[in-house]
Amino acid sequence: MSEVSKLLEPNNPILRVRMESVSEDCNREKVRQDLIDSMEHYQGVGLSANQIGIIERVFIMYEDVGTRKILTCFNPKLLETSKEQILMDEGCLTYPGVWLKVKRPIAVKFEYEDENGKKHKKELDGLPSRIFQHEYDHMEGTDFTHKVSKMKIDRAMKKLNKTVKRLRITPE
Repeated sequence: MSEVSKLLEPNNPILRVRMESVSEDCNREKVRQDLIDSMEHYQGVGLSANQIGIIERVFIMYEDVGTRKILTCFNPKLLETSKEQILMDEGCLTYPGVWLKVKRPIAVKFEYEDENGKKHKKELDGLPSRIFQHEYDHMEGTDFTHKVSKMKIDRAMKKLNKTVKRLRITPE
C-alpha cells in the first residue's frame, strides 16, 4: 500500500489544465495504486490523477459501486454520449460537502488504455456513466461546478456552511 496523497485545493491551477497523453516514463502501476489508496482513503467513487497533483491523463472509478470493481482509465477518450440526459445530485472530493444537481447524458461510449497499455472500448450507463463523465471532466481541466449556475453554487455553499455551523461543537 502506498502513502495516501493529499487532495489539491479547488483553486489549484493544475485542476484547470487539460491533461495530455500519459507520459512514456509514467509508472502506471504505481499511479494506479496511488489513486486507489487515495480514493479509498477519501471515500470517493472516482479520482483523477490531477486531483492529487499527478500530471498524467488517468483516473480510476468504481465501475460497479456495489462490488467496488475498479476501472482504471489511462488516456480516456469520450467517443459518444446518449441524447437522453438525467439530473442528479453530484459531489466531488475536491469540494468536500458540496452537492450540486448536474444534468448529464445517461450513457457513454469511450476508449481507454489499462495499466498495461492495452486499449479497450467500453460503454457505461447509469451511475457508472456519471462517474466516468465526472472524472473525464477533470482530465479536460474542468469540473462539476462549471455545469451549474453561480447561484446554484452559492446556494450549495450556504447550505454547507449552515450544516457546518449546526454541527460545530463549542467548548464549554
